[in-house]
Amino acid sequence: MKTTLLILASLLTSFCFGQIVNQNIPATLGATSTLRAPNGNTSHTTIRAHYMIYPADLAALPNGAKITSVGFVYVNGVINPVSGNLKFYLENSTATSNTKSTTWATAITGMDTLFDGTYAIPVSAVPTTSSFVLSDTFTYSGSGIQVAYDYLGATFDTSAAVYDCSNAVPGDLKMIATTTATPGAILNASSSWRPGLYISYINPFTNDIAVEFISLGEGHHNQINDTTQTIIGTITNNSIGALTSVPVTLDITGANASNTVQTIATIAPGASQTITFSGLSAATSGMQTIKLSVPSDQFTSNDSLVLMQSVSCDSLSYTDNSTPYTAIGFNTGAGILAAKHTVTTTKNITITAIYANLDAGTAITGNQIQAVLLDTAGTILDSSAIVTVTAAQLGTRVVFPLTGNNLILAANPDYFLGIRQYANATVGYFPLSSHSPTTAPADRYFSFDMNGANQSGNYTTLGNLGIGALLEVERLSLANSDANDSICLGESVTFTVSGTSYPSYEFKNGATSLQNTASTTYMSSFSTTTTITVEGMHNACPVFSNTSIINVVVVDTSATKTNDTTAMATAAGANYQWIDCGTGLAITGATSQTYIASNSGNYKVVVTQNGCSDTSSCYHLIVPYAGINENKIASLKVYPSPANTILTVETDNTQITTLTIMDASGKVISSQSPNTRLVTLDVSNLPSGIYLLNVVSEQGTEVKRFIKQ
Repeated sequence: MKTTLLILASLLTSFCFGQIVNQNIPATLGATSTLRAPNGNTSHTTIRAHYMIYPADLAALPNGAKITSVGFVYVNGVINPVSGNLKFYLENSTATSNTKSTTWATAITGMDTLFDGTYAIPVSAVPTTSSFVLSDTFTYSGSGIQVAYDYLGATFDTSAAVYDCSNAVPGDLKMIATTTATPGAILNASSSWRPGLYISYINPFTNDIAVEFISLGEGHHNQINDTTQTIIGTITNNSIGALTSVPVTLDITGANASNTVQTIATIAPGASQTITFSGLSAATSGMQTIKLSVPSDQFTSNDSLVLMQSVSCDSLSYTDNSTPYTAIGFNTGAGILAAKHTVTTTKNITITAIYANLDAGTAITGNQIQAVLLDTAGTILDSSAIVTVTAAQLGTRVVFPLTGNNLILAANPDYFLGIRQYANATVGYFPLSSHSPTTAPADRYFSFDMNGANQSGNYTTLGNLGIGALLEVERLSLANSDANDSICLGESVTFTVSGTSYPSYEFKNGATSLQNTASTTYMSSFSTTTTITVEGMHNACPVFSNTSIINVVVVDTSATKTNDTTAMATAAGANYQWIDCGTGLAITGATSQTYIASNSGNYKVVVTQNGCSDTSSCYHLIVPYAGINENKIASLKVYPSPANTILTVETDNTQITTLTIMDASGKVISSQSPNTRLVTLDVSNLPSGIYLLNVVSEQGTEVKRFIKQ
């Protein structure tokens, strides 16, 4: 099985004291089992098993180390005392897989029998070990170690001991367990779960200082909370004597590059010391590499640790981008796994989505999971849609958008990012991946019932769960001065932003900046419908607003002459008022879409639609059309026709007060008031065609046609 939440702790992977070093092998545990080692009940009256521990699992074990004692690593022991006879075997091996025979007698041939005696399974409800002293020291030769054990129970309990295991190598363990006192000769079962061993060995080093641990505030650091961060390292003296003046270097490369050195004045043998690097810049977004190191010494493989970190305004997670090492879940059960976070800024924040790094195990496919946001009391504030996991999502990051009450107040800053696992009583599954470091700081990871009740104690031995959030600062509120979000063409509108105060506010139309000042208002007019947003800045992160859309009402003022005496506005379903262009006065009763002139002249229409009004151009109407060729003005002469560049208008004894040139439809092209008897008009720029010339004089009005050549 993979790690279940009924069992949630393991021992520290290493601890040094004096000339003896204690260490867990394999180095990475975190999966649990009741079936792969003596469990104390009659189902394991006898058990025989063997498996490999590979070089990658033994990186912290020095070549030449002399192992003096071994014990199994328990998540919990039995309820009542039980014991039996244990035979335990070790062998140095260069094998890259467990190639030992499934015939027990053949498998143990050539192995060192290092213990043969009474072994008591510990009575314990908490993590523990039960070590036995080897009959001879076992010298590690720097490659892999083959492990075998043969147990015959003498007394039994109804409970079963639970072992902390590594499940990283599929099918590596070979075993047989029986309910009788006769052990099986053939190992007929295999498993990926290799029980962890707690070993003690004689310390060979006079100068071995180790970087044990790096603790980042977040693997995905969020700048909304802080533009600085603190990184904590744990340094251990694995030497047989005290060391002095040990420099510890924190080197950050990438987005916020820095190099900081602190010196440990003295550190006793077997002692650990915490080094805190505070006030480190996180002001620039991007990826960075965190390396904590000590000088090269007798055992160089533990001289440094490296973690990757991202810094951004939108993502938050304790987990970095490292490869997951195991999977966590409720097996066949149900519940919520959650990561606790705290708002450290004075601003309210909005959780827009929760994301989860899913394990690659195929058993997850077809099962249902869901993101939930909980407050500090375990009350569910918001949740995502339920997601049925597909094969394409295995081993990937899945984002669960939130849509409801997802505001976290600075006044109530603690909250939980949770993944709800729905039960599958038939096929257990472990949906969440877990990442290094395998030991997590306290007050980070918890579980709840499906409804948010019964918060567990914090989990520090499950690694760092792949749960994170996408977030932003609480949005600004943007409103405009028009109640209907609509203005007339040419009108101005004022936009006003409210909410948390910021040094400046940038009003934007899409990506175009319109104003960036301390003012909370912006006024303008627009010719087309426009979308406005506002951005503030907090810790170099943008603070967004809602969008405000202003619809610009453009009135269609075009009109057409249907005949010489009639004009019609194009816009339908509007209000109309026709105007005499000569006097500028509204014509009483002329409020229809169509206007029929009673006198020759120039007319325009005011069109009102959706609360907005605009006015058309002037159109010349002639009443009657036949009057064009009548001589109403004595001695009026218009020549030449056709005209090329100059058109002359002349009378003998009356002043010409107004001259208006119109096209054949009656649309006014130009108009002037000469107040003279002789006028020359420049028509060189007119296109060729037939034009009307409306002449107004002291004697009356007359319309003449002329041709522009």
